[in-house]
Amino acid sequence: MRGENIRFWIPVVMLVGFSGYTGQKLVRAHFPAEISVPNYDYEKEDVSLRGSVYDSTYIDPINARPYPLVKSTRRWEFRLDPVAMTDTVVRLSRKEQPRSVQAQARTIANVLKKDYKAVLRLCRNTGYRYQFLGYSCDQRVHDILTNPKYVAGVMERETHYRHYYEDMRLAHVLCGVEESYNKELRGIPGRIRGKRDGRGFAISEKPVETTPAIRGADVYLTIDHRLQREAEEALASGIEEYGAARGWCVILDSGTGEVLAMASCPSFDPRYPTSVPDDVRRNLAISFTYEPGSVMKVITASAALDLGFTRPTTLYNTDRYEKNAAGEAKYYKLPGDTGHVWEPRMTVRDAIVHSSNIVIGKLGYELGPARLHGYMKRFGFGAATGIELPHEEKGLLRSPERWDMATRSRAAIGQGVAVTAIQLASAYQAIANDGVRIPPRIVKRVLNERGEEVAPPVQARPERVIGETASREIREMMLDVASPNGTARRAALRGYSVAGKTGTAQKVVGHTYAPGIFRATFCGIVPSGVAKRDETDYVHVPPRVVILVTLDFDEKRLYHQGGNSAGPVFRRIAKGALRILEVPPDRPDELLAGDDDEYDRISEERARKVAEEDPVWDGAPLWDD
Repeated sequence: MRGENIRFWIPVVMLVGFSGYTGQKLVRAHFPAEISVPNYDYEKEDVSLRGSVYDSTYIDPINARPYPLVKSTRRWEFRLDPVAMTDTVVRLSRKEQPRSVQAQARTIANVLKKDYKAVLRLCRNTGYRYQFLGYSCDQRVHDILTNPKYVAGVMERETHYRHYYEDMRLAHVLCGVEESYNKELRGIPGRIRGKRDGRGFAISEKPVETTPAIRGADVYLTIDHRLQREAEEALASGIEEYGAARGWCVILDSGTGEVLAMASCPSFDPRYPTSVPDDVRRNLAISFTYEPGSVMKVITASAALDLGFTRPTTLYNTDRYEKNAAGEAKYYKLPGDTGHVWEPRMTVRDAIVHSSNIVIGKLGYELGPARLHGYMKRFGFGAATGIELPHEEKGLLRSPERWDMATRSRAAIGQGVAVTAIQLASAYQAIANDGVRIPPRIVKRVLNERGEEVAPPVQARPERVIGETASREIREMMLDVASPNGTARRAALRGYSVAGKTGTAQKVVGHTYAPGIFRATFCGIVPSGVAKRDETDYVHVPPRVVILVTLDFDEKRLYHQGGNSAGPVFRRIAKGALRILEVPPDRPDELLAGDDDEYDRISEERARKVAEEDPVWDGAPLWDD
């Protein structure tokens, strides 16, 4: 019997010993090799707040409080473990009775502003752990829900909430700034070290070592949110009214080149940028190249005036088949180039007002590829402007050696070249600034929380593109574009002179121009800086803003011309901008004509009268916009 007992217990003891040895090996395998005793130290990251983005205006000018566009605040996510709540004794003091689950649920509901019955159901539902309770940015809420004297089983995770004060406005610009200045905005996280008890809770009586987080730097933009609102509302309204697929707008300060507004439509929610397709997230004002059309005629005329090749009153033959002494055509006719009825001879001024392809094409031919290409480069085409936003395109401007016979005359009228909206607006800024181009900028400064510059702004280097005389002459020629005699009758502003130009560029689909599908553009300088308020006015009201509007059509529409669709959108934006910026009128006599409705009625009557007197082709005035 004794031998049998020994034989029985020996395997049992060996099996128990082997099980114990194996079990402790498995447990110790989950700990680092250097740990031989339980570790009650803990360390966690202290989230750093992301920097804010401000525009150029102030909420409180006296105390210099800038207007915020984007701002981050601390936010905590709270979750509930009902098992831990029921297993933990919670009391305010040793003399108090333990708090019931109902009392804890009432506390949670009150501070988070939740329904008490719904919270109580969560507290009693022990079958699901780590249930979501809610978010809060309130420090008092955090202090109560993490205090073991009030509630148990509530866990918090610190995050930050990015608040966009203008909702979906300025989405493309703000997402671009977030990307370009991510290093400066993100800040440096801190560390928190302390002691915890056996259940994993921090021991508040023990000393806590904290390395504070460094808040991200703030970015200050040149944007004016009031002008941005005007631009986006007018652009969205114009797209809907005229049936465009998309559109974009840029407003520049004519004296500094600063971007006051930049809109691209359709827009998206900047909090969820990945929820929309890539083409919606694209900032069309800087990342999309297109043939500008007739708005480029101003650049050609400016170059010719600056070089002395022509004068505003110089007459040109409008025969499209005219040839030079070598037998070369001065204007290259392309397939699909429809016929027009023209005056036998036309001045350069009238060619700008009526947007004559033939006259400006011949002018470009006379300038020659080298000269015209050189001026286009000086105006900023064919190269990125360097604006502080990502994914800027540089456009397309081939070297003059590659210009064929078609390009020699067609580049002058905006065909065969591709530009971005910011390049085009910047070129007009040079014309508005008496021939001095200042590269556009959208970021003024980047400051840390101590007010120190952390990313010195790019210094815009002014460059003289054309002479002051040529700049003023071309603006005077552009004055009648926004008049009953010009191609942008509906862009006229009561009390202000507008030096502008229309463009109706036929879209390229595949490798050919699509019939009846266009991009309509109007770019204007207001005030023009060359209009006298009266006969004794020797000091003109200086130019204030350059506004470019483009509507992009994907199908045939009645009002596809720059003057009939982009022009009215420009007018609405300009009216709001001049009011907001408090720009004095340079044609005050027009203000005596009555209210806006009366002025609009008179302008429409004049425009109708001129249209009736003009010859027509397919129901439209016969100048090529």
